[in-house]
Amino acid sequence: MFIRRWLREFTEFMFSKGNALDLAIAVIVGTQFQQIVNSLTNDLIMPLLNPLVPKGDWKGLNIPYFGGEILLGKLIDVTINSLVVGWALFFIIKTIRRLESLGQHKTSDAESSD
Repeated sequence: MFIRRWLREFTEFMFSKGNALDLAIAVIVGTQFQQIVNSLTNDLIMPLLNPLVPKGDWKGLNIPYFGGEILLGKLIDVTINSLVVGWALFFIIKTIRRLESLGQHKTSDAESSD
């Protein structure tokens, strides 16, 4: 009894509401977007910053300490990647909200003219 109910709820969750499909699409789009961000960072932004770094290679930038090193270049890379992702998501969400508000405005205008 319990297993049937659980299986039915699971099936509804996975297939009837579209959650699994939405999640799968989001994962695929997110993976592709991450490749774009990595390329933007590694192939465009960081080469412009290389002349400012000693030895001309930001990836090798580190701070040695007793028994190890702090990988400052990796920290810079992750920080820039995060900023690029945040910036892109900000503009995507801003555009979606603007389009939604325009759609609501047109809908309210159409209803008021009826």
